[in-house]
Amino acid sequence: FLKNLILSSVDGVMAADLKGKILIFNDAASEITGYSSEEALNQLNIRDIYPPKVAYAVMQKLRGDNCGGRGKLQSYQVDVRGKDGQIIPISLNAAIVYENGDEVATVGFFHDLRKTLQIQKELEQTQMQLLQAEKMASLGKLAAGVAHQINNPLTTILVDTELMLLDEAEDSRNFRSLQAI
Repeated sequence: FLKNLILSSVDGVMAADLKGKILIFNDAASEITGYSSEEALNQLNIRDIYPPKVAYAVMQKLRGDNCGGRGKLQSYQVDVRGKDGQIIPISLNAAIVYENGDEVATVGFFHDLRKTLQIQKELEQTQMQLLQAEKMASLGKLAAGVAHQINNPLTTILVDTELMLLDEAEDSRNFRSLQAI
């Protein structure tokens, strides 16, 4: 039952001994990385799943006290390397497995973050577009306000000029100036 539970998990599950030999590699881990369970169990070392020096950094964090307590690592965002060489961002929860006080293995549960990060990127782009639209709307309101402030005195000038034209003779110098206005 425990084996089926682990193999059926929606998140990737991997366990490895201290030499890096993979002991558990479930179906979700296969989907995320592209390696079959057989390849992982028979040919891979846990270090092959991580980019250079990342496995070492994960072990340092596991042995430290800052990321969930000694021997535990919670919600740590890290990259793994797929079979095709693709770098895959994951959220890792991991633990050191102890037996009689000695480290014997590590186990990691990881969630693929590609879709989450893609949605987050699209959300940020949409937010930027919305911000730009709000800026343009504000600029439009400002331009309309400025135009209104300019049009009010111009309307007064035009009306007064028309009235003055009625009082001037067409051949006068003022008439031509008022027409120009």
